[in-house]
Amino acid sequence: MRTRLRSRARALGVVMTLAGALAATPSANAAVPAHGRAWELVTNAPTNGANLIDVRAVSADGDRVAYSSFGPMPGAPSGDLVSGEAASRTASGWVQQLIGEPFSVPLPDLLTSGPLAVDDAMSTWLWSSDQPLLPGAPPPGQAGVYLRGPDGGLRLLGAAGDARSFAFAAADDAMRHAVFQTTAHLLAADAGRIAATDAYELAGGDLRLVGADDAGHAISPCGSQVGTGVPSTSRLVHAVSRDGTRIFFGAPADSGCGQPRGIYLREDGTHTIAVSASACTRVDCSPPQDVAFAGATPDGSRAFLLTAQQLTNDDTDAGIDLYRYDVADGTLTRLSAGPPGVTADVSSPIVRSSDDGERVYFVADGQLVPGQGQPGSPSVYLWDHGQLRFVAPLGLDLSSAALTPDGRVLAFATSAALVAGDTDSAVDIYRYDADGGTLQLVSHGAGGAGDGAFDVSVGGSGLTNPLRPDDPRWMSADGARIFFVTSEALVPEDVDGTPDVYEWFDGDVGLVSSGTGDATLAYGGASADGRSVFFKTDQTLVPADTNGGDDDLYVARLGGGFPAPPPPVPACEGDACQGPHGSLLARPQPGTLTYVEPPAHALRIRALDRRARSALASAGGAVLVVDVPAAGTVSLFASARLRGRTRVVAHASAHALGSGSLRLRVRLTAAARRSLRAHGRLRLTLVLRDRPLRAAASLTTTLGSGR
Repeated sequence: MRTRLRSRARALGVVMTLAGALAATPSANAAVPAHGRAWELVTNAPTNGANLIDVRAVSADGDRVAYSSFGPMPGAPSGDLVSGEAASRTASGWVQQLIGEPFSVPLPDLLTSGPLAVDDAMSTWLWSSDQPLLPGAPPPGQAGVYLRGPDGGLRLLGAAGDARSFAFAAADDAMRHAVFQTTAHLLAADAGRIAATDAYELAGGDLRLVGADDAGHAISPCGSQVGTGVPSTSRLVHAVSRDGTRIFFGAPADSGCGQPRGIYLREDGTHTIAVSASACTRVDCSPPQDVAFAGATPDGSRAFLLTAQQLTNDDTDAGIDLYRYDVADGTLTRLSAGPPGVTADVSSPIVRSSDDGERVYFVADGQLVPGQGQPGSPSVYLWDHGQLRFVAPLGLDLSSAALTPDGRVLAFATSAALVAGDTDSAVDIYRYDADGGTLQLVSHGAGGAGDGAFDVSVGGSGLTNPLRPDDPRWMSADGARIFFVTSEALVPEDVDGTPDVYEWFDGDVGLVSSGTGDATLAYGGASADGRSVFFKTDQTLVPADTNGGDDDLYVARLGGGFPAPPPPVPACEGDACQGPHGSLLARPQPGTLTYVEPPAHALRIRALDRRARSALASAGGAVLVVDVPAAGTVSLFASARLRGRTRVVAHASAHALGSGSLRLRVRLTAAARRSLRAHGRLRLTLVLRDRPLRAAASLTTTLGSGR
């Protein structure tokens, strides 16, 4: 008898295990990610038709992520055209947090408003807005910079001038320093500027002029610029140190003053160092020339400069050289010094270095290592603890390359065939290991797969820029894992012929996404250790994804996955429905009956019927019906992806006299109608704003030219 009971128990255990496995299994058309990963659904809340755009930040440990959507998510405090959300991983799943700020304007296209940067914990945010968010904030059209702390409170840091010229450059890791540039005159010290922009810093609520000398006077009447002068690049090359105390800037920002540009370091907002001051003491040193900022170490202790000026005695030619400036002792070192008689001519404006500045990668046209590369042809070189090494014979944009903090591993994309196994002209991923001096083709599958005419891409692409300088990360910090996207089938499990996310690990290539199902997909980023990889897809990969094929954010996590929900409790029958015996329930005294008025109509866009969709598709115009809860002005915007960018393709507004329904006539732009005719379908996102209540609603619909 005991034997039979044990057998039944084992059988029941097998059945329950299979049931749990089936509950945790994705849809039948999805494969399983490689290298021991499991999929987790990040955006598991209703979207009300808001479209996921892209990942904007991933924490170093991969447990937090920030992303943006086109249209507001349910519960959003504002109806931004582009809304922000964040999610955190818990033991049972991902939990969403809305990070928008309430705007008082009726229009949702506040593209000059939104988050600028976020700390690694995603609890402290820098925010800008061209509309006042707090009492005493700058008036509409003027940029205000705000700090949102872990408690959710918003604090005004200061005004940043005309919103149209405000360009955020970088922030420190703790979000205490916000560095930007603008053409506006914000301080008395820059009143004499006659051209270009000036660099500023907001630190602790104090506004400082960055491009100033120790006395606080402007360095040049033609302005100053942060780092390279390109705000999106400044964060990548560490123009602002991680603690915010060191800021590298160039002055003048405009050549109209007739003087060459120099590079300076502003320390603690009080002291300025002329980093590019020449150390050449020969009698025939070249005259001053423009110097460009090419990067710095994360702590700001070393900076890299490009110039044709001879800054050291060992530079005797007229070519462009790469120099390293050491803040500790104020010394300059020429890193691009080749054999006697060889001119470097460094040709890329950005270099990449290890965190300590002892390994520096750069591109030069000169043959700096005898017998390697071609004279006059760009090649990648490595200055490694005082020795020059040849890396690869190609001109590479190092701003798109990935580098480990120790500078040992450099990963990059190129269409050049650098090894014998690469015989196509498509873009591939390569990995250089400085320890062994080896160059390896990464985007290559087993059995020769991966040599077709398919370009490989890295990083992400979306409407909004990343909030952290290392996003979207596509190589782990140890260089052991590299992530990329390709439509080519590099493994047998990839059968869809559409883009998929792949992982290279220890010489082996495997899928991160499903490889099946004809899904749309975009890479989102990874944790520093490569354990978590984020991507956007409209494919259903786990049972919890029930939104019917809309875009969602997933993470493929090493050792990840969540337990299946418990099975539903079966309905009771007969005596089992009786509760336990006990004392009689106390009957409460009846109170006064009160009539409760039903809630007013919610703000919403009614679903488009066949007639409205047909009218939009054929004639480009239709009447849409919306419900409003109170009197006021409502605005409706329709957006769509055209040529890779999200654009507003229709707009209508009207005044409601009270609660009820309202009819709005919208008409698609000519560009939207052309796209619909060319592709046969057009996906629209409709965003509705209600002015007095600051409420928002959204709806997504698809038009077909054949409807």
